[in-house]
Amino acid sequence: METIEMLINDLESEMLKAKSATFSRTDVVVNRAAMLDILSRIRENYPMALKEAAEIIMKREKILSDAREYANSLMNKAEADAEHMVSESEIIARAHEAAQKLHDDTTDNCKKIDDDTRWFAVNLMNNVEQSMQSALAQIQEHKNKLLYE
Repeated sequence: METIEMLINDLESEMLKAKSATFSRTDVVVNRAAMLDILSRIRENYPMALKEAAEIIMKREKILSDAREYANSLMNKAEADAEHMVSESEIIARAHEAAQKLHDDTTDNCKKIDDDTRWFAVNLMNNVEQSMQSALAQIQEHKNKLLYE
């Protein structure tokens, strides 16, 4: 799989191979087909990074949903078990404490999963953003070279 960096290197290589235009010190003649092919491949690779970020967000949502479902099922089970227990006040009080502790633990775990997933997604998006900024900066640099050299 090609990376954006590889494609930018290809673009730079084509620019360096370009011959000077007649009567010009800054203009060059480039292979249009090669340049358009490289640009097309760059466009094809950018969406992959965005798709990966979207997939991570979807996975995060699935994890959170599953965790909530699990927490709810545990709470429902704990409540059902407590209802079936002998109605003595001490046993009921212990069951409520256990259910609350289980709920609190599950809520804490959900929050940790949510925090970890958000951190991971933000890091991935930061990396994608940095790559895109770097690529755009290199494209601008090459564009400026084309225009002003």
